[in-house]
Amino acid sequence: MKKIIRVLSFAIASMFATVSFSQTLKTVDDTQNAGKVEWLNRQVNVGKIAFGTPVTSEFKVKNVSRENLLILQVRTTCHCVSIEWSREPVAPGETTVIRATYDAQREGDFYKIISVNTNFDPNQAVPFALVGKVDKKLEASTGN
Repeated sequence: MKKIIRVLSFAIASMFATVSFSQTLKTVDDTQNAGKVEWLNRQVNVGKIAFGTPVTSEFKVKNVSRENLLILQVRTTCHCVSIEWSREPVAPGETTVIRATYDAQREGDFYKIISVNTNFDPNQAVPFALVGKVDKKLEASTGN
């Protein structure tokens, strides 16, 4: 019986550790992107927003290399975030924008990860974070 309790305790502790660590924005080994891409803002905090009101934020990416930058893929951790970005090459010295729109259909804090892959290192996704808090009270107060 003690062994079962110990195993269950370990499993529950592992689950909580995994959930809490997965909510932090991890640092990325930028060795392939070093000197080529400047990530101007990796996290955007939109603050408090009204329930049911989509909010759009921009993540800026600057090409500091001598080659064209291509954003190959952008993924999100949730279907509640839609992404827009240019599929056109970004010339050296130019900046592009990745737009993320969060559809605020759930009350409470949110932390959404957006992963970006470029042609400089297609196998290394660079994480961005969109954070904030959805407040139902804001929805009620904006109508009056």
